[in-house]
Amino acid sequence: MGIGQLDIQDIKEKLLLLGITAGLFLPIRMIFMTYVSEHWLGSFGLVTVFGLLFIYLIKKNKLGYVGKIFERQMRKTIGGKTGKYIIAFTIVFLIYFGTSMFLIDRGNSVYYDDKEILFLTFQNDQRLTLENFPVQQLEGPIPLATNLEVLFWLSNFEYALSISLALMDDFSDGWIGNLIAIVFIEQLEVLGILYFFRRKYKTTIHVEM
Repeated sequence: MGIGQLDIQDIKEKLLLLGITAGLFLPIRMIFMTYVSEHWLGSFGLVTVFGLLFIYLIKKNKLGYVGKIFERQMRKTIGGKTGKYIIAFTIVFLIYFGTSMFLIDRGNSVYYDDKEILFLTFQNDQRLTLENFPVQQLEGPIPLATNLEVLFWLSNFEYALSISLALMDDFSDGWIGNLIAIVFIEQLEVLGILYFFRRKYKTTIHVEM
């Protein structure tokens, strides 16, 4: 086979594994949080448990062709140079979703009164415009500092994002907040699993060139 064919086959295998893991772990987390524990900490460890079970089944040759693809990709990708990039992207996503959770919580606590004013205004008028925007009723952001323009700008940015995300979560009946929490937990667990895989396979492969 040519190099092009090998690359296409490698991409197909990666996409297959991505589809299987996304299609398996996300529904499991959603079902658990819906019917077992609504708090995101209550479902911590699910991905790890099913991930380790997945590895056990692969070692026992219970997953057939999919198991062989999985182990080959782990040895080729996670233990090599590409694994560093995957871990870096996982950390970035972890920071992003963790920040989103923090901002939603700020919107529902620190800026709760302003959020409720905007929520009621939107409910009554079905939209927010310059004419109906209740700017006089809002308390506004809590300034980080009064003498630094950069911190003042950051305070306004954090205020706007916190209320916007909290409003989106309210309008979705909490679905957005739950989804963000689910993805955050998965990224945290995936990071641990990736570290485990990298330590496990790094000594048995050559680093990708």
